[in-house]
Amino acid sequence: MQATQNFDAKTARRVLFAVCLSMFYLPFMMAGVNAVLPPIGISLHASAQELGMVGSFYTLGLAIAQLAAGRMGDVWGRKRLYLTGMLLFSLTALAQGFTSSLTLFMFLRFVQGCGGALFNAASLALLASVAPPEMRGRYLGISGAAVYAGIAFSSPLAGLITGTLGWRWLFFACAAASAANALLMFCSVKTEWRISKGEPFDWQGCLYYAAAMSVLVYGSTLLHSSLQLGGGLMLVALCLLALFCRHSWRNAYPLLQLRLFTANRTFRLSSLAAFINYSSLFALMFFFSMYLQVVQGYSVQAAGLLLSVQAVIQAGLCPMAGTWADKYGAGRLSALGIALCGLGILCAVFLHQESGLWHVLLVQLIMGVGISIFAIPNTTIILDSVASQYLGQASSVTGAVRTGGMLISMIILTVSLGVFLGDAPATKENIPQFLHAMRTDFIIFGLLNLAAIGCALAREAKKATKSKKN
Repeated sequence: MQATQNFDAKTARRVLFAVCLSMFYLPFMMAGVNAVLPPIGISLHASAQELGMVGSFYTLGLAIAQLAAGRMGDVWGRKRLYLTGMLLFSLTALAQGFTSSLTLFMFLRFVQGCGGALFNAASLALLASVAPPEMRGRYLGISGAAVYAGIAFSSPLAGLITGTLGWRWLFFACAAASAANALLMFCSVKTEWRISKGEPFDWQGCLYYAAAMSVLVYGSTLLHSSLQLGGGLMLVALCLLALFCRHSWRNAYPLLQLRLFTANRTFRLSSLAAFINYSSLFALMFFFSMYLQVVQGYSVQAAGLLLSVQAVIQAGLCPMAGTWADKYGAGRLSALGIALCGLGILCAVFLHQESGLWHVLLVQLIMGVGISIFAIPNTTIILDSVASQYLGQASSVTGAVRTGGMLISMIILTVSLGVFLGDAPATKENIPQFLHAMRTDFIIFGLLNLAAIGCALAREAKKATKSKKN
């Protein structure tokens, strides 16, 4: 039975409000912290390499916990999981504000990432639980706008707080806001959604997946210094993922029901399209940041401001995209979105040293529109394609493919930069080599994007065939 049959508008609005606040925090504590790493490094006596690992530990926490979080919510309760993740996020932020140890700070970043994964997976499942199918796109669109608002305003807001009060107050503010959000959810939402109550949790599968993600993330960070060691660790990660899949297939109550992929064409193709889209997005933002600073000579602050244009566009369009998905159908809208993303990547291939700023802004405009009308409708399709008892797992898959796409993008970026630049950093002296690496990767991701368009079209063709038969 669908959890949304007895629609409670008041509860739905309260859940939506709390979820939007939490969706703002998650990217804010990634991009915002990255923007103020220099003063953190000075205070904690961290090297440049150690500072680079700060973001990796947060990402590792997200990667490890995301898949498990969906099943946890189904077994122990989605609201309970949301509250647990939010409180963990708040407490670790508070502790980071007080710590003077770099080792402890990195550990806390990892735990905070785990907390973020818990409430992120629970958030999508909660929205899908309270919103009726005909309004699901609208709810997801509004929450998506909160995500992109967090991305757009993270750097300037984090810079303002750090410049005025110091970097520790960035974490204190996050701790207070997260605790208030948890209190809001606890007091205002009385319903609990516990679809798989009494079923066992797959701890063995959770360990397999956690080990695989840990090795994969660590291996990706080593590729720039040792291709052999990093590549070897990735092979180990693939072996661990194979063990995870073998275990999940044989388990009656797995962490992830693999038959969602094998028996559900819509779910499989939509998840694959999302994976490709997120990998392309990460590569574009990375190269544009480097391009604006190294090739065009913009400051870090100016480059960050220019790169926020795309996030602002996405924050403005996501609610409309959700409404359009409900009104006109999510399938064709998401196919159009991924096609626009491909067009944006194709335009980026032609960037060169003398390109005007308008070229970068044009690509951001096209990508911002494309991602907006792809991501929300595609997520709606994923959640609508599964039965209510699998909403938690479907929600966690959307987070897992986002993190997985980012990791694959990091791997391709690292290898290509190593081929064209070697061990040298990108500077004014090797701009031609950097541009070769950038164009090569954009071509790779452009070709992958064609495959994503194929996924969307194949999914819609299958639906059309079924409609004719019926």
